Amino acid sequence: MSTSADSIIIEQPIQLEDEHEETISAEEYMRREKAIKGTDERFLNGDNSDEEGWRSEALAVIDDIQPFVEFMSISSILPCDNNGVYMNLKTKESIGLTIELSSTGFRICGRGFDTIDDPNENDSIEITSSSSSMSEEPLQISLNSYYETPYSLLDTISPSYRNSFSDELAQRLMKLCK
Repeated sequence: MSTSADSIIIEQPIQLEDEHEETISAEEYMRREKAIKGTDERFLNGDNSDEEGWRSEALAVIDDIQPFVEFMSISSILPCDNNGVYMNLKTKESIGLTIELSSTGFRICGRGFDTIDDPNENDSIEITSSSSSMSEEPLQISLNSYYETPYSLLDTISPSYRNSFSDELAQRLMKLCK
């Protein structure tokens, strides 16, 4: 009798980058593995899109950009369905936003967490960094602008992202040179 790893109910220890171990269920382990490897991505652009595919895609995005933001998670309040998923993002500048991930791409859809601003009422939102100097102009971001990648979205709204990303890239290149 054969069983799949998805049906086994065991706890799997995983090693995190900060040297701490986290214990998760086999189901969660497989979900994270699929998200990281991108195996569910093929289901996101057709009629086979589903909630689990969007959750997997969102987890992969979160894992990928976590070092460059203060906080990011899937919204527990807004829907995750065949149309996409909503995520809460807090940049290193302490800007809190709700991000929509759909087949169209990434879109800022609200100021603050778990918020969807009406694009018909106000077609842009003003983003002001609490750590910015008084002379800096606030960013005007259209609620109708989609970004192909989370990196292009972060590049638009977070100068700290640019610095963190370039530092990380330089460190990786230095490791390759050794």
